Amino acid sequence: MSLKVLSWNIEHFDGRGGRATRTADREEIIAARLDRRERVVALLRQEDPDIFGLSEVEGKDVHEKLTSDMPGYVFNITEGTQSQEILIGVRHGLTAFFTQRNEFKRSNPYLRPGALLTVTVRPNVHVPILFAHLKSAPSPEGFGLRDAMFDKVFELRKALNKSAQVLGQEAAHFFVLGDMNTMGMDYEGSDHDLAGPIEIQTVKKRLGRRGMFALSKSHPHTFSNGSDSEIPDSDLDHVFAANHLEDHFEPNPDGTLVDVGGWAKEDVGEKRDAWIRDFSDHAPLTLTLNI
Repeated sequence: MSLKVLSWNIEHFDGRGGRATRTADREEIIAARLDRRERVVALLRQEDPDIFGLSEVEGKDVHEKLTSDMPGYVFNITEGTQSQEILIGVRHGLTAFFTQRNEFKRSNPYLRPGALLTVTVRPNVHVPILFAHLKSAPSPEGFGLRDAMFDKVFELRKALNKSAQVLGQEAAHFFVLGDMNTMGMDYEGSDHDLAGPIEIQTVKKRLGRRGMFALSKSHPHTFSNGSDSEIPDSDLDHVFAANHLEDHFEPNPDGTLVDVGGWAKEDVGEKRDAWIRDFSDHAPLTLTLNI
């Protein structure tokens, strides 16, 4: 079976204009996003994924609107006191089971839970897909919470492996994707800050010790606040998978395993800035698993 999966942080997606992170042209961005739902749906239809996860969904009406706009999918959404949810769409015809993983909230009611979708591809053959949106902020607190959330990914993988072994499989066909917010750590008054690439490198080493790897991406950055921003483009969104799945992901023409779309496919300047303004500062990630 071939599964095309898309993950996208849609940045304060409430089905209307949403909020804008940049202050310089905040009103312009909000105005440009008033019909963002229609553009988002058009993009999803163009990509035609079997499964997709949208992060930073805000407002209860988004679930209802997407259900009416995309009748070919079944939708699930995380719930809680947090303002941002993860919404999962699954194409009709796929057998899948959705569970909310509250351990990723770290006992903080305002942090995001994980969204675990387990797809049955054949009898007794399951693919657990975790959509994650980890803690933001480069503060020591934010960095520490991300570190603890990665521990939860490792614990979940271990539990899923045990379940797979009961079915006679060596390991679970597990992968995790989403906005991991790997922006490093800035400690005020200290010379021992950690840059984002160092955090990513450390996470990859921790994954490697647990039989997982990071999928290569077609663009080095997944976040951009535009050409006039003081915030540099960053690599915040990732896909990590069990080692034995490496040969099961379909490569892109450039040999990478994850396609970074959206603004990443536009030249730096007006077109890229327009995409960020109209859609999101995060680029969508797509991949195809053959299992």
